[in-house]
Amino acid sequence: MEYLIILLGLLCISLALEKKFHMKLYKSKRERERERERVIIPLIFLVIAIIWDSFTIWRGHWSFEGSGLVGIKIGLMPLEEYLFALIIPYFILTSYNALKKEI
Repeated sequence: MEYLIILLGLLCISLALEKKFHMKLYKSKRERERERERVIIPLIFLVIAIIWDSFTIWRGHWSFEGSGLVGIKIGLMPLEEYLFALIIPYFILTSYNALKKEI
């Protein structure tokens, strides 16, 4: 459960940073294109992460065990790993943009 709480905390921080600094994370000029990018780009990260993580779990390079997880698995991976693939790139992008605006 701790892993999920940390991920949700990072998501809340990211949303707060995006709102505070009025960020436009994607460069398209039209709102409709930005909305599309906002969905497509994270999905690309998610697909790459699923392929990579599933392969490495299947090969036995790493595993996800322990009491820090909720226990819901989809395929070979726990729910938290899917959320990691969606939340961490967003957190990095918003943190970078926030730091860039502050400096």
